[in-house]
Amino acid sequence: MNKVVDVVIIGAGVIGCSIAYNLAKKGVKVAVVEKKIGLSFGASGTNHGGCPLQLFEPPVLELARESIKLYKDLSDQIGYDVEYENVGSLVCSVNEKQYPDIEKHFRKKKEEGINVHLIEGKKLREMEPTLGKDVVVGVEEWESCTVNPFKVNYGFAYAAKKLGTEFFFSTEVKKMEIKKGEIVSIVTESEKIKPRFVVNAAGAWSCKVGEMAGITVPIIPRKGQIIVTESVPLNKRWRQISDADYLTTAFNLEAVKKSKDPRIKLGVAGVFVQENTGNWTIGSSREFAGYDNKVTITTVRHIAKRAIKFIPKLKEINCIRIFAGLRPFCYIDGLPIISKVENPGNFILATGHAGEGITLAPITGKLVSELITEGKTSLPIEPFSFSRFKNIKNINKTPV
Repeated sequence: MNKVVDVVIIGAGVIGCSIAYNLAKKGVKVAVVEKKIGLSFGASGTNHGGCPLQLFEPPVLELARESIKLYKDLSDQIGYDVEYENVGSLVCSVNEKQYPDIEKHFRKKKEEGINVHLIEGKKLREMEPTLGKDVVVGVEEWESCTVNPFKVNYGFAYAAKKLGTEFFFSTEVKKMEIKKGEIVSIVTESEKIKPRFVVNAAGAWSCKVGEMAGITVPIIPRKGQIIVTESVPLNKRWRQISDADYLTTAFNLEAVKKSKDPRIKLGVAGVFVQENTGNWTIGSSREFAGYDNKVTITTVRHIAKRAIKFIPKLKEINCIRIFAGLRPFCYIDGLPIISKVENPGNFILATGHAGEGITLAPITGKLVSELITEGKTSLPIEPFSFSRFKNIKNINKTPV
């Protein structure tokens, strides 16, 4: 069957569905193609739903700031409750040697316009009794939020479908037909779809989709593992707590590479998010293990031990679930790719969000829809342009 649409989006995760919704509300005819049987089978369904603003660095910081603002009214806009909560965030340390680093982080975030507060360990424990005696210092801010990642994915899809978007599940793209420097059709087992534009939002599989278009998309999977606990009473003050080591494991690959600590090598740093139901989602890890998405006991032990160091009471409660997911990581500079490409001229990339896809989904959808319908964006996206990559084929794909 031949179908003609304005835009084909490959991938129905939060990024793809956000783009679909933002295009559909502008009257654009959209088809979303997803190889899995439904939503949230990839990275969108294997994360903690935390959106901690203070963990972001420029140039991604401005995207995160705007995206978190968009979350405030998202439930009303799409007619679907994504369980947005303005819970703030706390970044803290159990290592006295990190005190200068925390002070530096505090000053930097203040300069970036985030309303942060530096709090000593004793005061932290008075404000939040669940924190352990080893916590020496922390930085709090109250712009951050949490959302339900499943509901974000389903909400965007629900709203897009109401506006006319078609979804094709269990449908894998087999090839792209390219003529005169443009993609003229997307071929699946059962469909041939003729689009004006094609968006690659295939997450960790973006590189494979890129190959069909004849380009090298510098994305590899980075595995993250998370523990979910039974429900317990809500924390008194902070329900989104991050280990200061996260600033290294998530964003400083060179330091990870040089580290002799097995925990750091696995990218394990504490990220603890308590849902409004009382369940804790405890992470996280960042491992380069190809497309292996199996849970590994060694990594889970490191995550659990680290969690207890920060929140000792966690050792008294039961784990009800452990999962792993593959995040799309740009192995050249770690930044997202939000960009048109030169050839094929109607091919757009929206990938490389790594472990921050949930936070960045609303703004990515808005920017890509602007790129397609207006040819320009309301925020600068030059740092995320595909044109920043030179001689991609000669670059090592294993950063650590």
